[in-house]
Amino acid sequence: MKRNHLAIGVVLLGVWMAVLAGCSTKKNTSMTRFYHSFTTKYNIYYNGSVAFRDGREAIESGNKDYFGDIIPLEPISNKNTVGQGKAQFDRAIEKSEKAIKLHSIRKKPQKKAGKISEKKRQWYLQKEFNPYIYNAWMMMGESQYWKGEYLEAAATFSYISRLYEHNPSVLALARMWMSRCYAQLDWFYDAENILQQTHTEGYPSKYAKVYDYSYADYLLRQERYEEAIPHLQQVIKHEKRKKQRHRELFLLGQIYQFLGRNSEAYSAYGKLISKSPPYEMELNARIRQTEVMSSSQTKKVVSKLKRMARAPENKDYLDQIYYALGNVWLVQGDTLQGMAQYRLAAEKSTRNGKEKAAALLTLAGLCWDRMEHEEAQRCYKEALGLIDKEYPDYAMLAKRSEVLDELVTYSVAVHLQDSLQRLAAMPETDQIRIVDGIIAELKKKEAEEKKKAADEELMARHREEQERNAPQGTKQQTVAPTVPTGDKSWYFYNTQLISQGKTLFENQWGRRKLEDNWRRRNKTTVASESDYQAVDYAKEDSIKAAALQVTDSLGNDSTAQIAALQDSLQNDPHQREYYLKNIPVTPEMMEESNAILSDGLFNMGLIYKDKLEDEPLATRTWARLITEFPVFERLDEVYYNEYLMYLRWEKPDLAEEAKNILLSQFPESKYALTIGDPDFLTNALYGKQIEDSLYAASYNAFKEHQLQEVIKNDEYAATKFAMGQHRAKFLFLHAMASLQEGDRKTFLEKLKEVVQNYPENEITPLASEIMKGLQGGRLLAGGSNFGSIWQMRNSDLVNDGLEMDSLANQFKPDVNAPYLFLLAYPTGEVNEDHLLFEVARFNFSSFIVKDFDLSFVKSYGVSMMVVKPFSGLDETLYYMHLLYKDKDLAVKLSGLRAVIISETNYDLLMKYYSFDDYAKFYEENFGPLPDVDDIGNQILEEGSTLDEPLQNLPEQQDGEEGGAEPVSQEDEFID
Repeated sequence: MKRNHLAIGVVLLGVWMAVLAGCSTKKNTSMTRFYHSFTTKYNIYYNGSVAFRDGREAIESGNKDYFGDIIPLEPISNKNTVGQGKAQFDRAIEKSEKAIKLHSIRKKPQKKAGKISEKKRQWYLQKEFNPYIYNAWMMMGESQYWKGEYLEAAATFSYISRLYEHNPSVLALARMWMSRCYAQLDWFYDAENILQQTHTEGYPSKYAKVYDYSYADYLLRQERYEEAIPHLQQVIKHEKRKKQRHRELFLLGQIYQFLGRNSEAYSAYGKLISKSPPYEMELNARIRQTEVMSSSQTKKVVSKLKRMARAPENKDYLDQIYYALGNVWLVQGDTLQGMAQYRLAAEKSTRNGKEKAAALLTLAGLCWDRMEHEEAQRCYKEALGLIDKEYPDYAMLAKRSEVLDELVTYSVAVHLQDSLQRLAAMPETDQIRIVDGIIAELKKKEAEEKKKAADEELMARHREEQERNAPQGTKQQTVAPTVPTGDKSWYFYNTQLISQGKTLFENQWGRRKLEDNWRRRNKTTVASESDYQAVDYAKEDSIKAAALQVTDSLGNDSTAQIAALQDSLQNDPHQREYYLKNIPVTPEMMEESNAILSDGLFNMGLIYKDKLEDEPLATRTWARLITEFPVFERLDEVYYNEYLMYLRWEKPDLAEEAKNILLSQFPESKYALTIGDPDFLTNALYGKQIEDSLYAASYNAFKEHQLQEVIKNDEYAATKFAMGQHRAKFLFLHAMASLQEGDRKTFLEKLKEVVQNYPENEITPLASEIMKGLQGGRLLAGGSNFGSIWQMRNSDLVNDGLEMDSLANQFKPDVNAPYLFLLAYPTGEVNEDHLLFEVARFNFSSFIVKDFDLSFVKSYGVSMMVVKPFSGLDETLYYMHLLYKDKDLAVKLSGLRAVIISETNYDLLMKYYSFDDYAKFYEENFGPLPDVDDIGNQILEEGSTLDEPLQNLPEQQDGEEGGAEPVSQEDEFID
């Protein structure tokens, strides 16, 4: 009997092997279709589907939602979640590709004779005949989708829709998934078009959930919440995955809450809580319930939230609980209570995430509205370090923070000086009482911090002990806590890290202006030991007495030890002297305090006017400045800015009043000259263009030796463009013209005005060098030498002919020395950015091996582009020949002076000689250079259609928009 069974098994095995041998994908029979379908499902697809589910589970488990905003329908929509489960999805894709490669049947089956039905005819038209392989295709597309590769997934589903165009069921499913890819890519028009087409053509009822899911996701991404609710409700009804069902219920509650349907929101959150969701989601649902309760339940809500705050399991969620408490009080109209709760939320936060940022930003907004700018600045700065650029209204928040950074520097100084002056007016006993209170508060705070640090250390030891006693294999590596930013870009491109760095800097160094030598004395920093160096001599005796008592006990009363002890007392915040030393009790200290106070009020007013655009606050600030400091040296600028502000706010009466005060009290001020001009409004609109034209005419007149026209143009510009961008240059030309006219007194006056009033202008270094020479006792040479910048040299101002006659200081005709090629031009006459681009482009396209350095140098009114290195004279001449051989470039360089010079001779040129001196030397030793202007002019005469030369393209400078009416000294137009 056993032998018979064995024989039967052998026969069946042989039959099965014969069947397998005939089951090639190049054959299309019922047997091959069954075989490949069966093998696809149980041999390959199953393993891929397991990997796919594991990958999706990894995403759902690793996802971290911020419940303060409306959460997305799918966890994959959180950008920080993308990438989790990648290995599992890759395996699923690999299995899909293997199944398609091994078991796809594309060969058409043989048609049976006779008439066939329409359904059968459609079956014959299809392109894929393995009835299960579409699952592999769909798994591939879904895996790409969950990997975050939405474009690749859309391409896969698009291919599926073409491959199965004769299979309505698969076609509809592929289109639904394609719409989800388009929605993730924000291609909303394409997504809606596909969904409407699918709805019109119909789809199997088993895919109703997929359709509702796709449509809900599309509508939610467009914030069409009211339309999304029915689809979301259907999704929840059919959802089988527990974690996703929790997510959808919370999302539904959020949408109801956003739409103001509070009772439905309360019900949705309650239903979620009954489903035992993860603890953090349950906690947020309970907090949300308190937000949608009726106002009559305020006491109940507050009591409930306070109980939650006391629960030990909520210690990491206190920021959210106190934030919710703040919202409750704010709804009730109790702003102060609300602000107190937001402060607690920020203080108690342990996660330093968006939850803390939400509390800080809400508090900052309230402080901003209440004009409590110091606290608003602190909150904005800290909050910006916890959010990314995708946060709603990020640009506005960053702008506010930037403005407040500047404002608070002055407001802190003003508040500090006000406090110190109030203390100065009090009796000494009251001063000591207040200072003792500050010291007591400081000691209390330090004790609390010490206790907190001890508790944290104790907890850390407890954790370490638990880890040591834990079974091997369960110990976890301790990781230092960091503030997450979600941005892995370079530090200086990461705004969150920059903001955090600024906050840490302020904590250590205080608020400081962005300036050189920032470590030096800064009067606006509150807690800097070196801020106020003046000594309160009225209290110095008590300090000395304390020092003497100590030194007597030591048997040493040396002056050095007394001084050291005084310093230690004054630098110890636990001693009275630390605070008393800053109180302005002497006339000198009071004068210094008033200077800080008036400067702070002035700059605060400018910020209120220009950056906050708060006219009432600017008016109040400047009114105090005018009342308390009537001799403030910049009052003319105050009235000028008030005039502009009232014009902008359409208050003509106040504007006229400010204008009249400025004209009557400060008639010689440049601001009075500006607004007193009858053409003031015209100049405000077109002043820049008019001034540019006038300066160009003056410069040409100076070159043509029309000196009286130069002087007249300067006098005209002084009345029309007192604050124009070319003011310093007009003065300098006037000075040079006066010198050539023999008027040395005017020459010196105008130079002095340039140096004193326009220190940042590019012409000022030249004027300054001339002034230094004169102050050093050097003599002016003949005025004719100033007729051209090419004739100007340092030695024109001094009797240093002996230095020039020295053999060591004479030009050397060395053809093999290192050489430079210079393109020289009058400073300010060339757009240097354009010049740099053109020469760099020429070098890059003309020289493959040779690499040149390009730099700019300015000296005595002449600017130069320096091209180097060259190994000798011949190589430099060859470079110049190639440069001007380019007709386009030759035209653009016309007007620039080409100079070939050795490095040694270049140093001498900068110290002693003029460009004309060197040109004469070069021609005597090497022969004349080609006339580069003739090259450019010849090309232009030949009818070239090339761009204009570079010197006709004036360089744009920051702040050149508008007319000639800057709002402050720092905003003056500078060419």
